[in-house]
Amino acid sequence: MGRTFAVLCVIARVALAGSIPADGEALFRDCEFKAAAHVFAQALTNEPANARLHFWLGKSYARMAEVSGPWSARRNGRKAQAHLETAVHLEPAKREYLMELFELYVDSPEYFDGGLNRATAILERLGPDDGGPGSPSRIVAESRKEYSGPSWALRKGILRLSGAAGYLAPPR
Repeated sequence: MGRTFAVLCVIARVALAGSIPADGEALFRDCEFKAAAHVFAQALTNEPANARLHFWLGKSYARMAEVSGPWSARRNGRKAQAHLETAVHLEPAKREYLMELFELYVDSPEYFDGGLNRATAILERLGPDDGGPGSPSRIVAESRKEYSGPSWALRKGILRLSGAAGYLAPPR
């Protein structure tokens, strides 16, 4: 009887642990990024070396950065970076994790020193592509154009005045 109860407890714990990330993914799909981040962070307390949980937590913070104000965006972007880099470190061959980190650097290079250079390094890890529209190499090339020239200089000046100087990527 005691052994059966112990086995049932283990099964229940495994089932519950398995449902936490699924709940977080459902919240993420419903654009409840903050709630999803909370679920993934809670799950990470039990499994700190789980690359999938770091990936989803980083992805949640990245979306929170996209929809929040400039001060929160910077903080959430840094949290996204930390968790996505951890996911990539834990599973370096997982293309999905590399692509999410690549997109974070390309979409917001002003929040990360050398963001486009970091994206280029990830591009090298991804391997060659066809260079067509939407390909990672084309995305980096277009971002380099966007984050250079007079409009970038003006944007960079405004960010410096707002105190974001430590997060700026150098102009290309």
